Amino acid sequence: MIRIDLTHARARFLFLTAMIWLAGIFVFIAVKAWIASRWDSSPNPALWLRAAKLEPDNASYWQHAGLNEQWDLSNGDPQKAIVYLRRATEINPRSDKLWMELASAYENVGDGVSARQAYVKAKQVHPISADVAWRYGSFLLREGDLQSGFIEIRRALLNDPSLTANAMSECWKANPDVNAILNTALPAGEDYYVVAINFLLGKLQLDAALAVWSKLMTFSVHIKMAQAIPLVDALIDYDRVADAERVWRHALKLTNWPEERTEHNSVIFNGGFENKPADGGFDWREQSTSSVSFALDTSVFHSGRQSMRVRFDGSTNVNFMHLLQYVHVGPVQRYHFSAYLRTEAIGTDSGVRFLIYDPIHPTKIQIVTPNMVGTNPWTAVNVDVTPPADTDLLVIALRRIPSWKFDNKLRGTAWVDDVSLVPLRESPLDSSR
Repeated sequence: MIRIDLTHARARFLFLTAMIWLAGIFVFIAVKAWIASRWDSSPNPALWLRAAKLEPDNASYWQHAGLNEQWDLSNGDPQKAIVYLRRATEINPRSDKLWMELASAYENVGDGVSARQAYVKAKQVHPISADVAWRYGSFLLREGDLQSGFIEIRRALLNDPSLTANAMSECWKANPDVNAILNTALPAGEDYYVVAINFLLGKLQLDAALAVWSKLMTFSVHIKMAQAIPLVDALIDYDRVADAERVWRHALKLTNWPEERTEHNSVIFNGGFENKPADGGFDWREQSTSSVSFALDTSVFHSGRQSMRVRFDGSTNVNFMHLLQYVHVGPVQRYHFSAYLRTEAIGTDSGVRFLIYDPIHPTKIQIVTPNMVGTNPWTAVNVDVTPPADTDLLVIALRRIPSWKFDNKLRGTAWVDDVSLVPLRESPLDSSR
């Protein structure tokens, strides 16, 4: 421990002078830092560069000044942006963010070589960063280096799967080749592939979406039915019924979705409502409307353990076709439709019935079963159906046509159970057609 002898006046004077001098230095440094901080936080961009020059070893001040020059479209100087950002990286070479901002500045002036070098520096600083890989990969795609870009995008997705939708957009814009994207950019797995399918459906790229689905089938995966239904529904909407049926069957296996056993090979899915409807695909759809509610009813059923209850609250003259199912059928094949309906206090002259029609060719076939009003016990509804030669899809819907009478607001309850559509053997006349 150093001991200072302050017994003499000269020693005391020198010590006091030194302390004042040191305090002055500390005060100067503190005041300069305070002024630079105030300038940097000012809304006046001219003060940001003054802050950097006042505190030249502060990388964040040079970064602020550089970004201002880069993004000020009216008065900015891209070359000054490079100078300031390069100065920031010299002060703090361990910041991947600074290197990426410098790379962006280089790209803005068309210097792709220097931009790539800066991105490589950022990658060296933070090799596992999803942000670095994402921005570097996007840059490479813009530069036309698709292979390297896809590899970087893949590295980003492995660390941050939430980027998948954006990655699909960037990769598809650079090269709309789904196989190249699957093989190089997109990691294998349902989390990535389901997002990719939804992106492609948004672009109406059904073939590409099917390609992703087919590759997904090669993995040992488990997905939710809600993740498969958008693809099935899109295929149905665009009259690709065979593809929709194939994807639906795959989805049933992948999701372990319960399948109700049917008698006589009925092509209706879940016709007894023994399982909760998938609300899409080739299962029942419950399309919500304000005046109608749906529920599986375990206290009222024709067979099994439950039925579908549809309750009308009497608030509107409802035009109802909100409980329906799409059914894949064979053309020139006769079917027998059967269902059971029960009603309670169905008011108005227009009650409930079934409508069977071809959604693609609605003028070709439309079958309406008898109207049911009031209160009725379980009642069988039967009708034979022969789809036209160009029909491979039917809709089975519970229907209520709006009433033209003054007292037309529908109130009451209907139950549906044991719906089936059974293929019939062709008659000699059918076989000869």
